[in-house]
Amino acid sequence: MKKIILIFIMALGTIVSHAQKLSINTDVMMLATQTYNLGAEMTIGNRSTLGLTVFGNHNPYIHKDMKVVGVQPEYRYYFGGRPLYHHFVGVGLLAADYNVIHKHVRYDGYALGAGITFGYVFALSNKLALDAHAGVGLVGNSHTVTRMDGQAIELNDGSGLTREGFKSLHILPTKIGISLSYTIW
Repeated sequence: MKKIILIFIMALGTIVSHAQKLSINTDVMMLATQTYNLGAEMTIGNRSTLGLTVFGNHNPYIHKDMKVVGVQPEYRYYFGGRPLYHHFVGVGLLAADYNVIHKHVRYDGYALGAGITFGYVFALSNKLALDAHAGVGLVGNSHTVTRMDGQAIELNDGSGLTREGFKSLHILPTKIGISLSYTIW
């Protein structure tokens, strides 16, 4: 029995290790707005990759009263004959938690979305690449609105300092940027 398990583990190891590439990346456009981010992308087929990006900020210089934390998984299909090379189309998800104060009003909630991404990867060297991408999708959010200056928020059924359960659904940009990628192996 131990020999069968050992042979199974060895066979599984050779199946998993076939020519996979792993790259790490960061979106320099997000960094310019002090939204720190880190992503990883791994090949899962002859022309496709699976990626995951996490991002967040805390009181960036553009907007002093903002906190955002989010994650973006994405599947990409490359038309250049191999992954991480030339034109691609992707399908991605978005999940973010936010707490923003704008004009004495606090918006505290979360956003969920899904969209499609198009882009192009420029090889700078064997290990370094530049990825330009743009995407659009459907994004829904749910948040609580609170006035910070004591004034009432006008509601259909009266007024108060807090409005619970505000929800909306919009077609928005889901991913726009220029990423710098480094292929680990």
